[in-house]
Amino acid sequence: MSLRDLPDEQLVAAHRQASGPDRNAILDELFGRHYERVARWCLRFTGDRDAAADLAQDVFVKASRHLDGFKGTARFTTWLYAIVRNESLNRLQRAGPPMEDDEVLEQVAAIDPGPDVLAEQESRARRLHAFLAETLEETERAVFTLHYGDGMPLDAITRLLRLQNASGAKAFVVSAKRKLARATERLRARGEQL
Repeated sequence: MSLRDLPDEQLVAAHRQASGPDRNAILDELFGRHYERVARWCLRFTGDRDAAADLAQDVFVKASRHLDGFKGTARFTTWLYAIVRNESLNRLQRAGPPMEDDEVLEQVAAIDPGPDVLAEQESRARRLHAFLAETLEETERAVFTLHYGDGMPLDAITRLLRLQNASGAKAFVVSAKRKLARATERLRARGEQL
């Protein structure tokens, strides 16, 4: 049986047993399968192809370093997505202020929305966050945010959050949608908006 025919979890197990060039071949196969998906996740997060390529490279370096720590309690793609998310958040935290180069500052000023737009967006984001916190339970909010905010598939969320109910994350999405629809109707009835 060739490496191409093995599921991800068996490739990880084979990686633990292998040495030298065999380990590299297994990594190439495993990461080759998931490169496009990781690159899309990174692009969705960064919004820039070059930054996404750099981030994807960092993700695969980290994944290769910690591959032996993969326990197999979740699917490999769920584990890999967690690394993408963590690396993305780490990169945001490490990002410093923009360079003091005038040309860079002019480009940023031309691209970025003005302070009034930013203030309105921030205010709306705070209202939306408060609305979700008031309307949804913690698990519903987490599932809803992961699925609609991060684009994570429902089966991956079920495994990531270790949901034990019969229909997994889907039940929480249905419940969240129902609650949000009722809460939105109440807002409209009062003449308010988010």
